[in-house]
Amino acid sequence: MKEQYKNWFDLDIDNIDLKPLSAHQKNDIKTYVLNTNQYKKKQFNMRLLAAAAILGLSVVTASYFALPTVAGQIPFMQNVLTYFEDEELPGTYSDLATVVNQVQTSNGIDVMIENAVYDGTNVMITYAIQTELALGDDPIAEGWLDIIESSGFGGTGSIEKINDTTYVGLEKVTPYFKKENPEEIHVKWIPQAFTNNQTSEQIEGDWQFEFKLTQLATNLLPLGKTIQAEGIKLTMVSIERSEMAAVLQYEFDVEESILQKWPGVSIEMSEVKDNLGNVYEVNGNGGVSYDNGASNETKATIYSLDERATSLTITPEIYYSKEMGEGLETVPMDPIKIDLD
Repeated sequence: MKEQYKNWFDLDIDNIDLKPLSAHQKNDIKTYVLNTNQYKKKQFNMRLLAAAAILGLSVVTASYFALPTVAGQIPFMQNVLTYFEDEELPGTYSDLATVVNQVQTSNGIDVMIENAVYDGTNVMITYAIQTELALGDDPIAEGWLDIIESSGFGGTGSIEKINDTTYVGLEKVTPYFKKENPEEIHVKWIPQAFTNNQTSEQIEGDWQFEFKLTQLATNLLPLGKTIQAEGIKLTMVSIERSEMAAVLQYEFDVEESILQKWPGVSIEMSEVKDNLGNVYEVNGNGGVSYDNGASNETKATIYSLDERATSLTITPEIYYSKEMGEGLETVPMDPIKIDLD
């Protein structure tokens, strides 16, 4: 890293006169931070987050409820996003997310939600933890995000240790709504405890967060494409695009003869390519099953889709399993081409 940046971390950031950095300068700082030995850095399965380095500020007006213990608290971290790998958060997340900056302190643990985003299908929040207590290398937060307007949800999350007293975390939730997805949602998060994964020790506390998020603008493209395999019909219903992601909605029906042999049948999108040659990771959002698995509605998200892409080629894969996940078999289906224009 260049000498001009090496002493930044010792500065009093409250007295810094903020100036925008060039893209090259930002990249230099990020490269230095992510390779400094004092921090432990590894890839999350689906949880990750980040901590302090000043790369510039992007502010979005937040809509949130002021809780009593939040007043007077100052965020103890900035730019949590700088610790994410590119594949773990959408490239446009920092530009589109709402700044929350709520801090709660309880039982020796400070928790800060830095920002959050709602794209109409998924909710993401990035947060940080500061404590002198031993939470281990990858603690677990006990308590999911609660989307007040939803009838259910599926989600994942992770926390990672970045130094002796600081942790960063990411929560991803897909809420399910009985009607159309609302333009604004009311989010609550009340983690009841943090669990040390190595010792199973739990530290309980009283952390309560509450705020609102407005849906990103989206464009819905109906598809109506259907393919069949033996005893299974798959229909691509629609793809909904925002600046952050593209959400694919699909349905599949399974014949009774298949379910008698394989009570658990699911379909995932194993590969997605665009006409420019880009290959994308697909994040499954779960779904809803009816009639003992005979009818299914599912969603999957593709982040950071190249805005120049005009088509996608998607390869579905069928997962067959017996009860308790035994006897798993996978069978690829024929690729499907989707025009995005």
